[in-house]
Amino acid sequence: MTTGYLYVLHGRRGKIPESNLELLTGFIADEGQLGRISFLEGDEQTLEDGITDLQTQPGVDHLVIVPVLLYSATHMRWDIPARSAKVLDPAIKVTVTEPLAETEAVERYLERTLGAAVQAFPNRRVLLIAHGTPHFPEPFEQLQALAARVGKAIGVEIVPTNHVGHPKIEETLVDEHGPFIVERLFLTDGRLAAKMKARVQAIESGDIFLPTLEDDPVIINAIRERLAQAGM
Repeated sequence: MTTGYLYVLHGRRGKIPESNLELLTGFIADEGQLGRISFLEGDEQTLEDGITDLQTQPGVDHLVIVPVLLYSATHMRWDIPARSAKVLDPAIKVTVTEPLAETEAVERYLERTLGAAVQAFPNRRVLLIAHGTPHFPEPFEQLQALAARVGKAIGVEIVPTNHVGHPKIEETLVDEHGPFIVERLFLTDGRLAAKMKARVQAIESGDIFLPTLEDDPVIINAIRERLAQAGM
């Protein structure tokens, strides 16, 4: 029988964002998968559209939902399960993979990129910004642990903080001062990444901002890791 793969991105209301699409489309083709890409936000290529399309393909008896998200917050815990349940065929086996931040791929990526940055810009600490959530403590706890591990590996203190939730950027920068090397742990380089940069720059000056993960092969490496862990 056949497995269908649904890659679920955050998306954006009003348009289909191009971030990471070529990367994912190439991966699906290279793997020879029956795969689709869907978005949690917006009215096109929705999660429901993707599930309905895949489960009606001839021979499909297993659906693998791959959230292309970093942490398990509201989208992972609430939105995907609730919305999927409304359209899933009960005869179809469903596997949902874990989000990507807690993969070896992402950790090694941070070690490489931040390690190179601290060599190029010595005597600076790193400010590591994730999206964050006000609803669950685990994402920030995981971010703190990741910052500690990577900081130990590269020999520089990494200060974790959030775009939303606690602590926010402004709360962190009351006590922590740069100039920093700033890593926005974010899958796209759009409006939110720009807002994070502006919020830091409103308080700090002279910081070095590194690229986000957008269109970087680390995303595919992390997906491969999660698929392997799920037995795919």
